[in-house]
Amino acid sequence: MIAVIADDFTGAAEIGGIGLKKGLNVVIETENIQASDADLLIIATDTRSLQASEASELIVNITEQLLKFNPTFIFKKVDSVLRGNITEELIAQMETSHQNRSVIIAANPVFDRIIRDGVYYIDNIPLAETWFSSDPEYPVRSSLVLEILGTYDKWPLKSLKSEDELPQHGLIVGDVKDVDDLKKWSHRIDDQTLPAGSSGFFNALLEERHIVGNINCPDIIPFGNKALYILGGTFPKEIDFLKNLEENGHHLSNIPDEIYYNKNFNPLLLDSWADDLVNSINSYEKVIVSIVHSPSQEPDIAFRIRENIGELVKKVLQRIELNELLIEGGSTTKIVLKHLNINKLIPMEELDIGVIRMKIDGIPNLCLTTKPGSYFWPDSVWFPSNIPQASIDNLSQ
Repeated sequence: MIAVIADDFTGAAEIGGIGLKKGLNVVIETENIQASDADLLIIATDTRSLQASEASELIVNITEQLLKFNPTFIFKKVDSVLRGNITEELIAQMETSHQNRSVIIAANPVFDRIIRDGVYYIDNIPLAETWFSSDPEYPVRSSLVLEILGTYDKWPLKSLKSEDELPQHGLIVGDVKDVDDLKKWSHRIDDQTLPAGSSGFFNALLEERHIVGNINCPDIIPFGNKALYILGGTFPKEIDFLKNLEENGHHLSNIPDEIYYNKNFNPLLLDSWADDLVNSINSYEKVIVSIVHSPSQEPDIAFRIRENIGELVKKVLQRIELNELLIEGGSTTKIVLKHLNINKLIPMEELDIGVIRMKIDGIPNLCLTTKPGSYFWPDSVWFPSNIPQASIDNLSQ
């Protein structure tokens, strides 16, 4: 068994999609880690949203549990642009598993995200000059990987190229300019080295070790009629895109002002919103919940809104049987799962890179599809196969 600890849910699901393509039996768990016959066991945490000390404590606990299963190796999935408590979590995992060093390969050339001479670029633009610099929760202030991650006296941090000599101790952030660099770095991982980074690096590790499972495709449940979309990520939304979706048969429900701007709103407003969504699902079948408003001055509003959304989805599911739940953003997904008491999922198909559709353990008639907030939804999640291609092309314009 291969084990993965992911710092958010959509990262876990993205790793699950890679496992599916390799023919592996994949299970994603969020709590109460159980012994499993899975080829790939992924633990989805939300450590990116925690304080560093809390995140480290959780990583120690998870690592201790996973080591009892004697995995082939444990991979640490981190945010591809290095947001979160990465250094603290890696140190906690290394100390628990008695490893001397970690190689962090965060770049993913598939998305034109590269690291060159220790500088992170997206589409050849330095990271600190991209949208990620204005991320309301995790703003990136530097394009230098060493400045982003920070250093610790006991665990030196270095930025190196794939051909450089590796230190025996510490954390190494690798330069990656293309897929060939991913392969070179994967070749340098040994038992004393904790591999960490992007889904692209994980895929390279599987290829390096020639890990292939049963190629038979898992049973796929047909896409159901009643679908609720939660566009809860912080990545900028295209207003025209949302309007086009509405014009093409989807119902759009934006968070009410009374809830967004007032943390002490009347709880009955959530009930009223849930009732409206249920009525809309019965009428339109496909309903989109969006969070598009002018910035609020409320501290930590994103955390509060995610909790509101989690409670909202719970209320909707208490009122109607959904077939499909589609959520963007790992933190939003984790909160919704917590409110629905969902702890185990089985990935069954990759709709696009990072867009993974899953069965839910214990809820056989509901499927969950997730994606990272900065990725794009493929057309297939908005339209059933019988929609004319001209309509899909019109939406994408």
